[in-house]
Amino acid sequence: MTATDQQVLPRYTLSDAGDFLCLRWASGVTLQAEDIESTIAAVTAASPRGRRPLLVYIGRVERITPEAKQLLVDDTCSTRTAVVGVDEVSRVLTAFNYRSATPSRYFTEEADAIAWLREDPGSDGASAPGEAFRAEMRGEVLWVECESSTDVTNAVAEALVARVHQLSPSVCPPMLIRLNHLVSLTEEALHSLATGLDIAALAIVGAERGDPIITAYYKQQHHPPYPTRHFTTTGPAQAWLADCFRQGPG
Repeated sequence: MTATDQQVLPRYTLSDAGDFLCLRWASGVTLQAEDIESTIAAVTAASPRGRRPLLVYIGRVERITPEAKQLLVDDTCSTRTAVVGVDEVSRVLTAFNYRSATPSRYFTEEADAIAWLREDPGSDGASAPGEAFRAEMRGEVLWVECESSTDVTNAVAEALVARVHQLSPSVCPPMLIRLNHLVSLTEEALHSLATGLDIAALAIVGAERGDPIITAYYKQQHHPPYPTRHFTTTGPAQAWLADCFRQGPG
């Protein structure tokens, strides 16, 4: 095989599995913005009767450029996207998926990914926003537990804001939220949390690789008016919140 033959090998292949599409990336490629624009066009053309779920085999992609990542975050050509990777490198490469406009999840097993793609969309958290989390006052701290593997839509965020006002109508409490393997968090949801929560401080607790990224992005892009920090366990988070409560505003 000559160098010319190698250059014309496809960077990806797209196939139709009936109720979902399969996108498979070639090994060793760096995903550029042009690649994502090409796949969005191909996926859209392959579903003329309406959007379908998308199964993406990330394989051993070398890198994803920032421009390509942003296009993937904004993309809505599928109803949901399951990314299948081969190792922790693949998981890290796709960690930005938590804030995709389309519900997206990472899997290491193809069967699990396909099962999720075939789930009834009505079972997503968006159909029952108040069921995506549990909230209660524990002493002076407002404690929030996200349900495992939650997709946080704007409806979920607005339900949380309403619940916080209900639990603490006259006091501005510190708040602890446990992510519990959070899957995705939309831009609209982040905006609602930054502008709607009347709290003294926010401790975000999560041990997944993408959780510190979520916190950093939230602070840098949405500028919440209350102190916000990430913790991997609840102990240090509670200690920090107690300190914030003692200090009060400012």
